[in-house]
Amino acid sequence: MKFSVMKTIVLLSVLLFSTSAPAQEAGKPLAEKLKGGKITVNTSVRGCGADIKQHCAGLGKNAQKVFMCLAAYEDQLSQQCRLGISEATQAIKTGAAALDYSLVACEADADKHCLAVEPGQGRMLRCIKANQSQVSQQCLTALKDTGLWDLVE
Repeated sequence: MKFSVMKTIVLLSVLLFSTSAPAQEAGKPLAEKLKGGKITVNTSVRGCGADIKQHCAGLGKNAQKVFMCLAAYEDQLSQQCRLGISEATQAIKTGAAALDYSLVACEADADKHCLAVEPGQGRMLRCIKANQSQVSQQCLTALKDTGLWDLVE
């Protein structure tokens, strides 16, 4: 599967819209809600199937272990696998920049309109969308430019 920038943004949006922060975070400013949160990214890197079978057999579906194994064999990987890793890395960097842009643009709006909302499972984005007539143009533009706006209804 080709790892697209939009898929990366969707996966990385977990920071803004799905955090592992405890329930008592509701009522705190967005920056406080996100402190200690973590990002979970599920990705597929195209072109590494044969390399994984050759160098990393037996690791199952533990992506972190497989990735570390591939890193250990970096100089022996096929060109196709190296390209897949490079594409995924670039997409993650682009997605992280888009997410950072959205966080900065929407922090004040999230604090103003969604203070009581607990982050996770799209609740913060749904709140911003529900209040879109009162949300800053800066926030709306950032969410729409990055594709995050379309993630929830």
